[in-house]
Amino acid sequence: MTPQKTLVCFGDSLTEGAIGASYVDILRERLPAAVRVINAGINGDTTINLLRRYERDVVPYRPDLVVILVGLNDLTTVYGWPSNRAYYRLIKRVPLVLTPALFACAYRCLIAGLRERTSARLALCTLTTVGERLDDPFQEYVEAYSTVIRALSEQERLPLIDLRSTFRAALAQEPRDGPPYRIWTPLLDWAAIGLRGRTYAELGARRGYRLLCDGAHLAEPGATLVAETMLPFLQAAL
Repeated sequence: MTPQKTLVCFGDSLTEGAIGASYVDILRERLPAAVRVINAGINGDTTINLLRRYERDVVPYRPDLVVILVGLNDLTTVYGWPSNRAYYRLIKRVPLVLTPALFACAYRCLIAGLRERTSARLALCTLTTVGERLDDPFQEYVEAYSTVIRALSEQERLPLIDLRSTFRAALAQEPRDGPPYRIWTPLLDWAAIGLRGRTYAELGARRGYRLLCDGAHLAEPGATLVAETMLPFLQAAL
């Protein structure tokens, strides 16, 4: 009998999948039944939040592989709208603005902690997108933080799953216009879904998006793109 392997997907709301679509659910469907897939994503988390909870949410599972996808919230603590920055400071209790240098420092501490407390193989993911146009100025920040992750992958000798390159290619092929993401958008969407029977697919389409449902979170095609980018590495590693 093939021994069970455990994969932990560690990250923020893109991993949690409660807003929009879940790439973790797609991985569960497509990976062999012998692979236990743990969703350790929490909405709004930064690397600081992951540092606070890896002992609770990763270590007890004794994972064979941990895939880390984090960074969009980190960059928003610096470059987001004032309301977004206040959310991270007051609700998520992140007192720092996570500049690229501080993001790299916190991420390196996270890697060190996971190495010390688990025997898992670690893999890092570059970021997806905010909005669906490459000429959006905010894409420069997404690219900058993805560059930090690429550098950490090389310096720490860890595998890299390059979601950013996959998303850049998809956006170049079919750019879409849509309204910018605001921190209160998920609340409005939850109301529309609960009170008026809307779906995330419908809301994303009404906004003009294809890969995203609200300018930041994944729609089903975006979640599928994440999963399909991860799968070749996961299948080989597990």
